[in-house]
Amino acid sequence: MNKVIKLIMILLLPATLYSHSLLLNIFDNNDGTITVEGMFNTGESAAGAFVKLKATNSGEILYEKRLPDSNELTIKIPKVQYQVFLDGGPGHTVIKEGIPPQGGFIKEEKKAKKNNNSKRMNTTISSSKAVTISIVVAFILLFATIFISIRNTNKLVKELQTKSR
Repeated sequence: MNKVIKLIMILLLPATLYSHSLLLNIFDNNDGTITVEGMFNTGESAAGAFVKLKATNSGEILYEKRLPDSNELTIKIPKVQYQVFLDGGPGHTVIKEGIPPQGGFIKEEKKAKKNNNSKRMNTTISSSKAVTISIVVAFILLFATIFISIRNTNKLVKELQTKSR
């Protein structure tokens, strides 16, 4: 039994030695930009990993780009509060809060409320021909089903009346 446990440990040890995790570093350049750097903790390059800046309050995508071969990007700091996402593939995603600009973040609550109200006002019902035709066909089929059902019910009632006499 002791030999089996030792053998299993010897076989599984190399799998843990090769595991790695994605690292995300964000540096303030003090010139209104940040540098986003990505790499794996094994020293392996994270070139091609997807960098995304997303507004915290509204969920709006502020910036999207893949990491170049240098493993770092210089990005202008957004005025709204944001998060930095680094996606290096399945199981390798890192999220960090963004660095505020020198004057601080602007208040986004008022903008979000105005945008929601304007979206509600501008909402229109789809007037596509395909939608209109689909609705008309659905109603025709509904009425045809009801008509056939009534006709068959009347036939059955008459047949039952003639048999009962």
